[in-house]
Amino acid sequence: MTSSNQAIGYCRISTDRQSGSDHYSLALQSEILKKMAVQHQTVLAAVFIDISSGSKENRNGLSQLKLAIGQFHVRFLFVYRLNRLARNLKLLLGIFELCQKNNVRIVSYMEPEITNTASGQLQLSLFGAVAQFERSLTLENQANALVEKKRQGEVLSSRVPYGYVYREKHAVIDPKTASVVQWLYQQYVCSDMGYRRLTAVCNQHFGINLKQAHVAKILRNERYTDSETNYPSLIDQTLFDRAKAKRLDQRAKKTHDDAWLHGKLVCPVCGRKLLVAAVTKPKQRYRYYRCHQKDHTFSVRGELIEQMVWQILMSLTKVSNVKMVMKTKADCQLLRSIKVTPTELVAQLETGNLTSQQYIQQAKQLKDTKQADTKRKQEVELAIERVLAEFESPTTEMMTVWQSLLDRVELSSDKLVIGIYMKQWPSANLLEMKGANLDE
Repeated sequence: MTSSNQAIGYCRISTDRQSGSDHYSLALQSEILKKMAVQHQTVLAAVFIDISSGSKENRNGLSQLKLAIGQFHVRFLFVYRLNRLARNLKLLLGIFELCQKNNVRIVSYMEPEITNTASGQLQLSLFGAVAQFERSLTLENQANALVEKKRQGEVLSSRVPYGYVYREKHAVIDPKTASVVQWLYQQYVCSDMGYRRLTAVCNQHFGINLKQAHVAKILRNERYTDSETNYPSLIDQTLFDRAKAKRLDQRAKKTHDDAWLHGKLVCPVCGRKLLVAAVTKPKQRYRYYRCHQKDHTFSVRGELIEQMVWQILMSLTKVSNVKMVMKTKADCQLLRSIKVTPTELVAQLETGNLTSQQYIQQAKQLKDTKQADTKRKQEVELAIERVLAEFESPTTEMMTVWQSLLDRVELSSDKLVIGIYMKQWPSANLLEMKGANLDE
């Protein structure tokens, strides 16, 4: 673009199917812009197009339009209507301001010409306000339409849950799949089957191919009981509540209170935390900590590794100076954040390196930092006392305490414990404290 007497145009529709008297197609808008260029005796150098909502600021065509206005010699910007540029008043005024700075006249086919004056800007504001009002009215009408659809018993999506079919904007019970849903709830409540076994039995019974995740979703879907969602009731509320109670009870049973090293053991191959897995055989149950990845598998017997870690922790109580060693290790973890003393601050004030206001601010910061360091030190000392108290009273409750105190336990490839770390000082290996002294 080199000529100073040329124009650019902009066209927009909300969707590629949009039509109607107020929403000319892109082809018709382009033809109108070409006629406007002839009327104004100028060359239509480019037409930028968007298929997007006028309320959105991030549009490819609009971005290219702004770039052309700022970088090339353009005299006119042609549009079919101003709401093609924007249905947001703030956005429309921003485009108008950009055109003013670059001496570009906005010419609308449907609205009167806008001048670069106060009255012209007021006129533009009115046009923009109307466009924004039309946009708000459209959204409000859409919301009211959804409410009315729900009032009339219609569902808002053709994707209905398993057990229903979508017919004429309504959810209708499908006898074939509804019987599967009802069977699943009855069997789940009246048996000890979990999701995996229930899925297998259901598929075999009905000759279908449901996935375990699908069955779990069915047993959680409240639409089967709630008539307010415009879905016919498939499941009695009492039956649904019983299924929910069993699900919550099963979730509670899956907690790892007995596996006190859950989330603490580290796989020596990949560094991930080992997960608890159980193998149940007739009259016997085996528990493992396991890492099962695509390229490797690592597992260790739960009772054996727990006993090994327990014995190591108990052996620490035999170290006479364990408290001092732990305190020394902990002190190494505390950051020395105070870099200047009160005396040094006073000296800087006397030499003129600090103003009185700077001295007051830095003195306050120094006081706050010192208080924070003191609080942190007290927390570490309390943690040490807590650990030592548990050393001295090895009870069954101690497992739960260790679960909260331990950060991680590192293992070797031959399933030996090579590192035990606490949350309060996660870089200090407790195994290095055995037989340690203060000169280390």
